[in-house]
Amino acid sequence: MHNRTPRLSSTALRAITAAAALTFGALSSQAAEVTLDHWTFGSGNTVHTSSPVYNGQAGGFSGTLDGDDLLTYCVELTQVFHWHVHYTNYTDMAASSYFMAPDNKADKLGRLLSYVADTAGAVNTSGESTSLQLAIWNIVYDIDYTLGSGAFRDTSGYASYATTLLSASQNWTNSMDVRVLKSPTAQDQLHWGRVPEPSSLALAVAGLGAFGITRRRRS
Repeated sequence: MHNRTPRLSSTALRAITAAAALTFGALSSQAAEVTLDHWTFGSGNTVHTSSPVYNGQAGGFSGTLDGDDLLTYCVELTQVFHWHVHYTNYTDMAASSYFMAPDNKADKLGRLLSYVADTAGAVNTSGESTSLQLAIWNIVYDIDYTLGSGAFRDTSGYASYATTLLSASQNWTNSMDVRVLKSPTAQDQLHWGRVPEPSSLALAVAGLGAFGITRRRRS
């Protein structure tokens, strides 16, 4: 009688792989394919920023990242992208690697995005999405928590709520794995996902170890 080694189902394996990817994803970068199709909340809204100067629409975008659904916001204002263009030259990297400045922009972005995710109704309209984009840009280009002073400012009607988001997020717990899609020819984009709970990480690592043992035994 032969002992049978338990085999992971394809569903369990996909879950373990996804959790492990989040666990170790912050340490790596990889090539990515991106297509942006539409505004997430129907439309963008016009803003008027300084340093850098920008007079145009802002808000969240939706599309695909390597074929999966993607919600994203612009990181910087010096480049552009085009709707419905399939970009194959993006690199998906940890925000902590992208932002090398000492003022911890990656953590500030994580706190902001965690606050929005944890607060029901914080961002679910076109105008609120525009304010979130302004808040993101303020973290990228400035060191304060307001759109009314400092290097990066905005004179549109969306600046006030952007400042509210920034202020509320200052001491919020960062629970996000924040990443940047970086391209040499198109606009860099921000995306994120929840960092798994410690128990989930332990299960993921244990599951991967069990899977490796299974493969060796079958060999």
